[in-house]
Amino acid sequence: MNVFGSSGVRAFLGYVGLALLVIVLVNLLVRRLGGWRKLGRWIKRETRRTVNAFVEPIAARRRYKRRLRLLGQVLRDQQAWVAAEQVIVAAANLLPGYAPYAVALTRKRVGVLVAGPDAHAPLPAPWQHDDQDPRLWWIDRDSVPEPAARRAETPLLVCLGTDSGGTAVLMIDLLSGPRSLSVYGVDRIARPVVQAIAAQLDVRLPVGAIEVAEGIHSQHDGLPLAQAVVRLGAWFIVGAEPLHVPLPSGRRLLSLGPARGSSRLVEALPDQSLRLHGAAEWLRIDPLPLARAVQRSIRSLPPHDFGTDTSFTTAEPLDDLDDLRMPAGTIGVSASAADAGEPTRKAASWS
Repeated sequence: MNVFGSSGVRAFLGYVGLALLVIVLVNLLVRRLGGWRKLGRWIKRETRRTVNAFVEPIAARRRYKRRLRLLGQVLRDQQAWVAAEQVIVAAANLLPGYAPYAVALTRKRVGVLVAGPDAHAPLPAPWQHDDQDPRLWWIDRDSVPEPAARRAETPLLVCLGTDSGGTAVLMIDLLSGPRSLSVYGVDRIARPVVQAIAAQLDVRLPVGAIEVAEGIHSQHDGLPLAQAVVRLGAWFIVGAEPLHVPLPSGRRLLSLGPARGSSRLVEALPDQSLRLHGAAEWLRIDPLPLARAVQRSIRSLPPHDFGTDTSFTTAEPLDDLDDLRMPAGTIGVSASAADAGEPTRKAASWS
């Protein structure tokens, strides 16, 4: 019995010694790695990353649906378009030397992005500077003044997406500033944005006013850009290749990639957002729901209200969309003609 007892004690002491050795080795290893506090922070960080890996896709999907719903509501709301146009006209007449070029629409307020000499110039009530960017002017939607006189050129607005918080819809005036708008950067983000803008223009403008050149959409065999810019009757040209000659007078260009000469720049970033150059650095636009929102709302977009002195006029009727279908996929939005056997009542350039 004593033999077995002493053997059991020796085994127990051996296990204790082995455990102490493991503890000492682990402690030395942890010290080499920076200590127990650093190890604890690393464990928390990795745990948080693991949880986010499961939770973030669900949260991202919910954000996408909320922003898609917001975009759809604004695109189908005729009063929202009217308010956006009115606020640009009002801002243009507010202070001399300032040029509004974009609008941020929320449920209660409207913001106008302006370019001008003094960002901190005082604004008359009820206008207010944004807390982060004085070049963003806010006004309550109920306080937007009615235009006193018809503007020579009505703003031509197109939607770019929502802000990074998903609370405001960003629209840009294509008739403000340079005659070219360049959307460049990450192609899988920039291309659907250009396609969605082209679809909005094709619906809002009269028949034949927009010419989509080759290289924009896989299902559209357009003209080469050099021929598209001189096509009779074209006002807006959408192209994906560099233009090697000056843009003809009376034409405007929407370019997938950098355009020739002076151009307003919209950069598609690797984080799947858009940066509008000239605006504040913090402003990021989420374009991901734009293609599907345009596809769902395409028949409800209002036609552009031309001013009396607008450089483009036409006697053609507005687009008839009864024969269009709007497939949406990973590459964006397109307006496709109906089956070949059906009569076509719209001579669309975006087909």
